[in-house]
Amino acid sequence: MYNKLVSLLEEKEKLVDRFLTLTSLQQEYILNDNFDELSKIVDEKGDLIEKINRIDSEFLEEFESIKTQKGIKSFDEITDIDKETGILLKSLTSSILQKLQVIKDIDEKNNILIRAKFDEIKRALKSMRYKKEALKDYSQYKQTQFPSGFDKKE
Repeated sequence: MYNKLVSLLEEKEKLVDRFLTLTSLQQEYILNDNFDELSKIVDEKGDLIEKINRIDSEFLEEFESIKTQKGIKSFDEITDIDKETGILLKSLTSSILQKLQVIKDIDEKNNILIRAKFDEIKRALKSMRYKKEALKDYSQYKQTQFPSGFDKKE
């Protein structure tokens, strides 16, 4: 009965580990302006989120079933679980929560880096647009001020 909960948490922990690895890699790609690889990571993280959500749903269904069978309202009220399984469930839950906090911290840094890169690109585009306008104005000025044969010696 409780083994299903343990296996779901173990599966979730593996997915969270992969998510953490990708989040760290994402930071590296942001710093190195490798936006093609960054896009692939974002897609893979999206797939992982779907899998984690599926596992969470399965876990909640299984846990609700156990609560209904046992006539209890919370995990703390379970009395027939062996000590090792209880410790394992709590340990897995704690480990997953710690990893999620690390992911959250890295993601916050990644968001700051992405915003900074985006602002940098906006400034570069604005500068290029200004230079393009200046060049266009100069070209129009040059063409209107002097006839085409003005500089030619005859």
